[in-house]
Amino acid sequence: MTAANQVIAPYTKPVHKLFGERWYGSDSELQRSKYIFPIDEEELERLDIFHKFFLTVQQDVLFSAPLDTRANLQILDLGTGTGIWPIDVSKSMPQAFVLGVDFNMIQPKMIPATMEPPLELDIESDWGTLKGGWDLIHVRALFGSVGCWEKMYHKIYEYLKPNVGYLEQVEIDWVPRYDDGNVPYKNALIDWTDKLLDAMDQHGRSMRVESEQTRQQLARAGFSYIRESSAKVCFSPWSKDPHEKEVALWFRAGFCRGIKALSYGPMKTYLGMSIRDIDHLCEA
Repeated sequence: MTAANQVIAPYTKPVHKLFGERWYGSDSELQRSKYIFPIDEEELERLDIFHKFFLTVQQDVLFSAPLDTRANLQILDLGTGTGIWPIDVSKSMPQAFVLGVDFNMIQPKMIPATMEPPLELDIESDWGTLKGGWDLIHVRALFGSVGCWEKMYHKIYEYLKPNVGYLEQVEIDWVPRYDDGNVPYKNALIDWTDKLLDAMDQHGRSMRVESEQTRQQLARAGFSYIRESSAKVCFSPWSKDPHEKEVALWFRAGFCRGIKALSYGPMKTYLGMSIRDIDHLCEA
């Protein structure tokens, strides 16, 4: 252990080789039934690429909640994945108490000394092991991982610092859109998206971004200041704008690396597609 880092228990490697020879976890069949995407090394790299994508979209801002970053904030990251977001927050705000939770322990062995070791937790279960009073609860790319967002928002609201705590959620709307409004009659990307979203609907963990529905759920949970912002993401780096071009490059890198990982579990389980047919769709 150094002054800058601390050593935690090594991550739990996935133990089940399933769809398309990809590795899945964990030992719990219930947890595997909730999260039907792989957690092998290839997927962890894809998750970290998407972290860079999100940062690029947000101009390297880790969160936009209007909090005093010099204060001793309490920050919780739900479904932390590889832990890269709380690690970056802890590095930039060493005085903050930063904790990431997930039921897959796939975080790196070495983390900043100022960061709390990640906690193994199914966020849809009881949060009894967690304290309350968080200044910020961060959620990113969890559409597709939670069965009932109504319940989740109520739980998040209860664990925030009363009247001053913030929830910040960042998601990808996978539905392709076209600047001129004309949708090509035959388009493999649209076909893939339709199949993925349909399969995840059947899975009971939707990946659809429904802004008005989300606003209503947040309001019913007790949130009073609800703000939404969106950013256009180009699939190809054709833009002359340097920022849009960089965003597109990172998105394309993550998407091309992860398209099969997103597809195998949902499409084989709920649409009855073969691995060969899924590969053909992903490569079209």
